Amino acid sequence: MKRAALLFALCACSLRNPRVDVQPCSSSRQCDQNAVCFLGECRPHSSALSLVAVEVRPPNDSMLGTLQVGGIDLQQSAVKDFTLLAPLAGSGTVVQTQDANAGTAPVPDALVTFTEHDPPIADRIEQVSARTDPGGSYTARLPQGLWDILVQPPAPLPPYRPSSPLSTAAPQLNLTLPSVNSLVHVQNALLIVDGGPIPGADVTAVDSAGTPLSAPSLSQADGGFSLLLPPGTSGYYLQVGPPPDADGGTPLPNYDLLPSTSPVSVDLPLIATLQGTVVDSMDAGVAAARVYARHEGVPWTLARSTTADSNGAYSLTLRAGDYAVEAAPPATVDAPAVSPESAVVLSAAAPTTLNLICPPKVRGFGLIIRSDGAPVGANYQITATRLADKLLTTRAAFSIPTTADGIWHITADPGRYRVEIVPTADSGLPRKIVQLDLPGGTGPTEFQLPTIALSPPLLVGGTVCFGTSNCQQATTSQRVTNATVSFFALDANGHGVLLGSGPTDTSGHYKVVLPDVAQPGVATGR
Repeated sequence: MKRAALLFALCACSLRNPRVDVQPCSSSRQCDQNAVCFLGECRPHSSALSLVAVEVRPPNDSMLGTLQVGGIDLQQSAVKDFTLLAPLAGSGTVVQTQDANAGTAPVPDALVTFTEHDPPIADRIEQVSARTDPGGSYTARLPQGLWDILVQPPAPLPPYRPSSPLSTAAPQLNLTLPSVNSLVHVQNALLIVDGGPIPGADVTAVDSAGTPLSAPSLSQADGGFSLLLPPGTSGYYLQVGPPPDADGGTPLPNYDLLPSTSPVSVDLPLIATLQGTVVDSMDAGVAAARVYARHEGVPWTLARSTTADSNGAYSLTLRAGDYAVEAAPPATVDAPAVSPESAVVLSAAAPTTLNLICPPKVRGFGLIIRSDGAPVGANYQITATRLADKLLTTRAAFSIPTTADGIWHITADPGRYRVEIVPTADSGLPRKIVQLDLPGGTGPTEFQLPTIALSPPLLVGGTVCFGTSNCQQATTSQRVTNATVSFFALDANGHGVLLGSGPTDTSGHYKVVLPDVAQPGVATGR
């Protein structure tokens, strides 16, 4: 009945396809003041969308470098050209100063990592890595710009970070590590408070921001460990946790910023056991459900998971303390949904039993409309991703593309979702990202979701070239084919929200449809 009422309400809406009237032109002088002539059509600037960032990525077989540009104002013009540059193809060496004025020696098998110094899009940082050969030499191809350098020589040598970023305009790729005698040598031990040693722990010296100052070291049977720190290090903290290859066995919590006292006293809680059964709403065991438990607090954290058996039974070896627990059945459309998060206090005195109930999945339907209020057509693709909670990483929902009347369907776990609508290529409409909360307890019947309205479209375009600063004067051989041009809005943290992307054609031209709205980031639907 709900869907019938929704469709009835749409009868008054126009079902025409959107039209964009464009003025033909041969030069920008024939266009209105707010438009630029591009590929024979006058392209007006945006009316609401303002500053964006752009990433231009050449094809994989290209010898050109990736370009990122921030602060592009589309209210000035919706036609933007981009010139790609050849990357720096350089070679260098990693050597270490020898003690007693014995010169330098090559450092083989060192990992050299170059990280973009100040990227316009904070979560799309370019990184380039290279490893030195037996002679200490390496090669790297770096797009033009500034790069932070991290050298990770073989343990026990500490990481090396030059104080200034590398500029591709005046590169210095030969790197010299300080001598062993100049390093700060640390000998210490991990001991349980009022107890014995802690063997087999991974120990790393860090600064107050958690940046590693040493290579990891494994504590020995007596709890002892040794570290090498950069010259002049006067204060530091310790990160302690299980070794990277730990799998099962006795759990060791993670301690982020322990004082570097001698010895290091660690408040290690006693072993505790969590057990129970994962069941569905009919009290049947859920086979192969993944059970997650996490303790977050001071001074330690511990996160572990296990898989329930064929009857839904599970058991986890943890440490005494407060935990959040959640169960996730297999990610199939007919499986139950994830369980609600449960809180439990574990004691070392006896195993704690916690049964987890996984409810049925949520089923919903909704309407997608254009900016003029008319429903969209068929085959608009929907991607719905459940946002990570305290215990689970992202999980995909099962969604059905729009029908001819603009209706879409979803089957999912309860939770908060990032929903992305991708219109058909011939629609001329922009993609849309919204945030939806899918509540539990709705039963097997589909419930109606909020209507999602697509934003007005803005067609941007331009040319990608190399070898000239003016792409309009670029020769055919200077046009870049099959490059990907992507436009991003930036959120409050500088992270990129993809607005749209498209390839360049054989003439280096691209066309991308963007949402022409003032705040094109993630919207919220309730």
